[in-house]
Amino acid sequence: MNIHRTAPLSLLLAALCVGPGCAKKPVETAAVPQGPTEHELFVKARKDEVVQSLAICESGSWGPHSSRIVGGRGAYHGRFQYTARTYITMQQRRDGTVLTTQEAIEAAQDYEKAAALTAWVMFDQGETWHWPLCNRKLGLANKVREINAL
Repeated sequence: MNIHRTAPLSLLLAALCVGPGCAKKPVETAAVPQGPTEHELFVKARKDEVVQSLAICESGSWGPHSSRIVGGRGAYHGRFQYTARTYITMQQRRDGTVLTTQEAIEAAQDYEKAAALTAWVMFDQGETWHWPLCNRKLGLANKVREINAL
């Protein structure tokens, strides 16, 4: 009679080990984020060159500046010479952020923020016409098409 009691218990234990309880779990490893490819770095460098050349054309230099850059009797701000209204509109189109006039002026003065917005306007929206003189002088529309085709 003892044999009959151990047999169902053994079957029960064997059945439990067949399911997920005794199955070997694969070793979990942390996913290592992949960095940008060589091609992506090349394209980014080309975009940065075009953005820098636009800043030089619009305001004489590129990169952060210790003093405020203002043109057109106070109407244009920063290296890319944005009006507050244009900066507000572009930023809202880009990510939905609504800026005040003062926030837009401050952002236009921040080279990194303004350069990122400018790159988005030119390369993602294809709108080089916001800078009419430099667009023609630098051939921005053609450069943007070439880079976007890479």
